[in-house]
Amino acid sequence: MHDNREENPSGWVDTLAVGGGYVAGFALLACALITCYEVIGRYVFNAPTHWTLELAIYLFIWFGFISMAYVQREKRHVYVDVFVSRLPPKTRGLWDLVIILIFLFFALIILYFGAKYAYESFRINEYSRDMWKVIMWPIKAAVPAGAFLLSLYLAKEVVSKLRLFQTIPWSKGETFLEKTIPVTVLLAAIVIASVMLFPLNGVLGMVVLMLVLLFFGLPIFPSLGIVGAFGIFFIFGGMSGLQASLARVSFSSLESFSLLCLPLFILVGQILQSGGVGEEIYNMASKWTNWLPGGEGVATIVACTVFAAISTSSVATAITIGLIALPALALRKYNTSFSYGLLAAGGTLGIMVPPSGSMIIYSAMTEESLGKLFIAGLFPGLILAGAFICYAIIFCKYKGEQEAPPVVTWPERLQALKTGLWGLAAPIIIMGGIYSGVFTPLESGAIAVLYALCMVVGRGKLKFRDIPETLRKSTESSTMVLSIIIGAMILGIFMTMMRVPNMAMDYVSSLEISRWWVMIAIFALLTVLGMFLEVISTMMITLPILYPLIISLGFDGIWFAVMVTLVMEMALLTPPVGLNLYVIMGITKASLMDVMRGTVPFFIIMIGGLILFAVFPEISTWLPSKMFVR
Repeated sequence: MHDNREENPSGWVDTLAVGGGYVAGFALLACALITCYEVIGRYVFNAPTHWTLELAIYLFIWFGFISMAYVQREKRHVYVDVFVSRLPPKTRGLWDLVIILIFLFFALIILYFGAKYAYESFRINEYSRDMWKVIMWPIKAAVPAGAFLLSLYLAKEVVSKLRLFQTIPWSKGETFLEKTIPVTVLLAAIVIASVMLFPLNGVLGMVVLMLVLLFFGLPIFPSLGIVGAFGIFFIFGGMSGLQASLARVSFSSLESFSLLCLPLFILVGQILQSGGVGEEIYNMASKWTNWLPGGEGVATIVACTVFAAISTSSVATAITIGLIALPALALRKYNTSFSYGLLAAGGTLGIMVPPSGSMIIYSAMTEESLGKLFIAGLFPGLILAGAFICYAIIFCKYKGEQEAPPVVTWPERLQALKTGLWGLAAPIIIMGGIYSGVFTPLESGAIAVLYALCMVVGRGKLKFRDIPETLRKSTESSTMVLSIIIGAMILGIFMTMMRVPNMAMDYVSSLEISRWWVMIAIFALLTVLGMFLEVISTMMITLPILYPLIISLGFDGIWFAVMVTLVMEMALLTPPVGLNLYVIMGITKASLMDVMRGTVPFFIIMIGGLILFAVFPEISTWLPSKMFVR
């Protein structure tokens, strides 16, 4: 995975891209405040509104599209880096130019069909179907507006890449990869040949082109979208097929209350991270666990668990706690590999402990209850955290290499608890609101945003002038995920038209084997994919096929969500793409092997958890079955 920031020359295109990031951040804040207004109106004034949720969704759609150029500027559109980085500088420089041109081609397609989509809405004077009766063309204009900004920035990058290519000296061409022009022509020919497979066999063309684009360095968002677009073009009506589906699917992919939860929870985590709340949580955990063997290690897992109950992101959890915990662990002379593994594994709890980003994606893809999915991850998340803590205690007790911690008095513990309660209140608001039935998951995210903002500003942890920057930063992770969802939805409509899920079910039925063997094969497939793709991409590509299949085999959809999430946790620790490995490497400058060595025991614990939750599915399903959540 490659995510290094390149220097971008200043200019009006950059200003527009950054401006889009700021506009998106304030649009997200507006979503939160509007949703909070609905809650206040319902409970305080007994006057529920009929427009707040619709307006929040419309702002969310603009949020997702208008910030795409900014995310490209920040180099946050994710791609697989297992081949391109190994090319010699001149060859890579030319291929990078080709990749940007392919991305630009896709952005222009979205711009063209998005503009026609918005114009058609304007021409027929389209109104929304809700009670509010909103004119729709300004909402649908988000698609071409975002695609225009993205196209503009990509066009600028084409010029920049071309200038950079001209400055790279030509090599002598001693190996084939150093023969820049022939290698680039060959790679381009492979891409074109993959496209031409569609008329012969749609499913084969889809699989081959997707693998080629992903492993040749195109970001995941356009890779998925281009595959879907070519499939529709060649098999389902050419330009008319694209016109009927491309912009409509792009727009409707973000028209989801479940998905709006994701950037709201990410914003909560960003606000608390910027306000230094992660340090307060870690300090509290450290003061209360220092009497245990390996108390600092135990505190690390406790802090990761608490922050995971605030943020939806494993990477955010690993970064926030890692920046605090790793220096503390080093100060006490903890084994370095153990410390790396502790943080990498503890960070993975971010997608299991509710609220979970992977559960939000799962709900949006399958229409399972988001509240039930959240609560389904509670016991498995706590069991995994408990297993990590037990291992940390046993390792430190018998290894005994770390220094003894300083004595902590009860007044110090109570003061740390008092300070840490500000951060602990956030997950209590989120989970308590959902499970008591007071808030929907969307409303809990909005209330948590308002609480976090008031709390850090009121305590002087964040200045008013810092709020715009915090909002802008929160758009990076959110829009990266949302863009992948848009690309995956375009691919998903093609898979649906090709009846790929039905074909998978028919094939499995014809095998006449135990459904558990099928499940084992599914877990193996997800594990392998997770070695090369990040979590969201893996889920978006596979769930449209796997979810109908497991339901047809009689498995529980809520239980499967927990199992998929655990496999995705394991994927965060597997090279070459395991994101948490690279987070720890980035913080510590350690080698990949050192970090991996420390994660092995935790990976084995996760395998044990996978077996435990498979044998006893009630661990995941009992609590959701006993509670009414929305």
